[in-house]
Amino acid sequence: MKFQFYLLIFSIFIIGCNQIKKEEKEEVKTEIIEIKNIFKEEEVKWFKNKGTATIKGVARFKSKKGNIRFGEEFSVELMPYTAYSEERLSHIYKDKKADFVFAADGVPKFTPDPKGYHDTIKVTCNADGTFEYSNLPSGKYYIVAFMIFDGGGGIMRHFELKEGENKTLEMTNY
Repeated sequence: MKFQFYLLIFSIFIIGCNQIKKEEKEEVKTEIIEIKNIFKEEEVKWFKNKGTATIKGVARFKSKKGNIRFGEEFSVELMPYTAYSEERLSHIYKDKKADFVFAADGVPKFTPDPKGYHDTIKVTCNADGTFEYSNLPSGKYYIVAFMIFDGGGGIMRHFELKEGENKTLEMTNY
């Protein structure tokens, strides 16, 4: 009888914990945003061409707790400018030219989410937080550096690159 009583108490405890976890999960909702601009593949064909421009930079991120993170855990993504990418990124970053976000603040999902939008050039930072892109064509770009870790986030810059130009970017949020 004593064993059955403890089993009943333990079962009630487990059910209560599961209910709390369900309620916590329901509170975290991912916003779904409809993008009005249409992604057009023909607008980004130039992005695959070889050019003579380069981008060098450094990516470092300061968490809400004040920890500075950088290095090989930081990914950097280069994408061509389009009206679709501008609208999409403006829902994540407040400033269309340069801004940062904390991952803990949430990142929305988007619809439509065309495959071509994700056709970017990706690199990983070196141990010291530096990165480099070469043989790029002239054009308007977005570059996003992001770090997925407890207290991580993303840093975005919008810029134009001319043929033969060597641009240096500092991707920091401090």
